[in-house]
Amino acid sequence: MTENKKRKKIEVEAVLFDMDGTLVDSISLIVAGHEHTWKEYTGSVPPQEMILSQIGKPLQEAYPGMADPLKMVDTYRSWCEGKTDTHTGLYLGVAAMLEELRRMNFRLGLVTSRFREGLDDCMRVHCIADYFEILLSQEDSTGHKPGPEPLLAAAERLSIQDMSRIIYVGDSVHDVKSAQAAGCRSAVVGWTSMDKAELRALEPDLWIDEAMDLPRSLSLV
Repeated sequence: MTENKKRKKIEVEAVLFDMDGTLVDSISLIVAGHEHTWKEYTGSVPPQEMILSQIGKPLQEAYPGMADPLKMVDTYRSWCEGKTDTHTGLYLGVAAMLEELRRMNFRLGLVTSRFREGLDDCMRVHCIADYFEILLSQEDSTGHKPGPEPLLAAAERLSIQDMSRIIYVGDSVHDVKSAQAAGCRSAVVGWTSMDKAELRALEPDLWIDEAMDLPRSLSLV
């Protein structure tokens, strides 16, 4: 049990999730893909902290200062193609958590900065699409994390006007900032690969050390 044990439960109607690093253990694959791409175009690999800091934003923003970032995106996507089946998995307890949230009648959605093709690939491999009422990729909003636009688009799809009735669960500062900008509640998963001190400094509403902490910490409004 986590530090949230003695807190009052958070009342929400909908639970929205980030995908990579939150539900799907794909960060190692993503980092390796970026390392391959940087090395191909520059002959060297930037510090892992720099690569991690870009994860969660749209892929085309992952190569700041480069002359042709879209070409680098194509290289990255080509390198990662076909590896979802063999190089990713669901984090421990995620399937049971989603099942419990559905049993509790929460409305569930997924909001990711991935392209639709990558989102669909993960849903195919990990067989969790049926848990979600909505699945939003970067093509579904005009602005992207850390801005509020993806979550505002999700709320519109769900016909929810009061953003405080939504909690967004993620693993990066971009997720927390997006939730806060949109007026949502925010939650961070303790299995994040990102800088935990930086995440805690943003004061998310909830910190989840194990997957089942989420349904234990929520009540349906």
